[in-house]
Amino acid sequence: MMSRTQPLKAQAGEPAAAPMARYAMLWRWHFYAALFVMPLLIVLGITGTIYLYKPQIEAIAYPSQLYVTPEDAPRLPQQTLYDIARDSTPGGVPILTAEIHNAPDRSAQFTYLDPVEGKSSIFLNPYTGEVLAKMPTLNFNATYWIGLARQIHRGLLLGKTGEIIMELAACWTLIMIGTGVALWWPRRKKGLKQAVIPDVKKKGRPFWREIHATMGIVLALGALFFVTSGLPWTSTWGAQFKQLVAQVNLGYPPDPPGATSARHEGHEGHEGHEGQPAAPTRVQDLPLDKTAWGAGLLTVPQSAVSAGQTASAHAHAGHQDAGSDTDPAHQAGRPVGQDHDAHGAHGAAQMDMNGDMSMSGDHNMHAMPAEPVTLDQIMTLAQSSHIPDEYSIALPANRNGVYSVSYYPGDPTGEKVINVDQYSGKVINGVSYNEYGVIAKIISFAVSLHMGTYFGWVNQLLCAIIALGLCAMAVTGFVMWWKRRPAGGLGAPRIPDTLPNMRGWMIGLVVFGLIFPVTGLSMLVVWLLDRWYLARYRRQNGLAANTV
Repeated sequence: MMSRTQPLKAQAGEPAAAPMARYAMLWRWHFYAALFVMPLLIVLGITGTIYLYKPQIEAIAYPSQLYVTPEDAPRLPQQTLYDIARDSTPGGVPILTAEIHNAPDRSAQFTYLDPVEGKSSIFLNPYTGEVLAKMPTLNFNATYWIGLARQIHRGLLLGKTGEIIMELAACWTLIMIGTGVALWWPRRKKGLKQAVIPDVKKKGRPFWREIHATMGIVLALGALFFVTSGLPWTSTWGAQFKQLVAQVNLGYPPDPPGATSARHEGHEGHEGHEGQPAAPTRVQDLPLDKTAWGAGLLTVPQSAVSAGQTASAHAHAGHQDAGSDTDPAHQAGRPVGQDHDAHGAHGAAQMDMNGDMSMSGDHNMHAMPAEPVTLDQIMTLAQSSHIPDEYSIALPANRNGVYSVSYYPGDPTGEKVINVDQYSGKVINGVSYNEYGVIAKIISFAVSLHMGTYFGWVNQLLCAIIALGLCAMAVTGFVMWWKRRPAGGLGAPRIPDTLPNMRGWMIGLVVFGLIFPVTGLSMLVVWLLDRWYLARYRRQNGLAANTV
């Protein structure tokens, strides 16, 4: 793994020998970090930029699916559109969510689980009910190519293994940033101007070093934010982190009473057994695009449901599975009887001091109609709850389930989820930004900034500059390495004659490794290999066996 390198020698009596030696050792760690991170940074930068511009790219790539010509006639009722979509799914599989877009030129969209293609969307003309398209959406995204970019960004399409690789890449990027700033730091004596304006008069490798160093110091803070804001989404460290903050009541509200976790690492908490969708009931499973957290799992007590049913419906309730064709609500063409996915809601039940589920308004648990309310009624309720547009309605999972309305605007302070009784149309409970813990609020802001949705196109542009700037850093680093590499060797930075005192750095790296255990293990492997190579090199060259 390690290359044969030459010792870094200082001139006799040179007072800067120790700093030079420290520089050399920091450079080695910077080199090792870059060696691993460089290709992954390019992948992360490109796919991240694609996802940043999701609305613009989708508008260009899928105009016939997402957009229609506005008409003077009113749009069809959402429930009518739902009925058409349900009748148009392959084999009549149930609809999972209704994606609400009220703009006059937007199509109506519903998601379902295709028995062959997996998670898919169906698009309808909201004025005529014409089916515009059906297409797979690749793990809970509106469109296939955007979903592909997201999956590559998250895990290289390698499942759990890819997610761990990307988590390692993120953490090693932090090491690369820290050592890179340390390598640049002596230049501070020459002023800020040289730090931000490269000397383009230099030729060859020094020219590329100027570009690399200048870009690195300019992008350092933005890159640090990008990496740290992405870490809570990782499948190992991120999952543990969210569980920890939830335990100290600084995260998202708790699971609904009686819910069982259907979380599956490596699939963003959304995929159940044998490809069936399973709702992520734990709020720690917040996915990358901030779609909802656990749909349709909050239930109204069965006794309350039965009390409002007709005699026939009551008889069926005790003998039929949820969502079967004999379910009276299903017979009536109402949206019940399916599991849910990433577009469902948080589902967090608010509890009173006695542990009972709180109900808002004058909700009457003993006078429920036999059929669920319509999607149009849910939309009216959403509007009255200050949820104007661009939201998702997850349909009830079964006869005891609820409608879950999820709203995630660019400004995270407006985030809101409400759970609605499917029979009475009353709000059972909900959760909003104000109910988040401190850490959850920070994460929500970080998500919006990371995704470029907080302050519009300027946010997108800044994030794109950072993402593509990191790609450029990887390219310039590669060019520098290519120009200095020895024939047939790795070209690791040279070894100093005398190893310097690096205890401060070593302590910092140990603490970092303890905070990020998976990365810490990889750091230990690299350190042991480096120590082995140094010992071997010194034996061959008769150098003193100093320790770091």
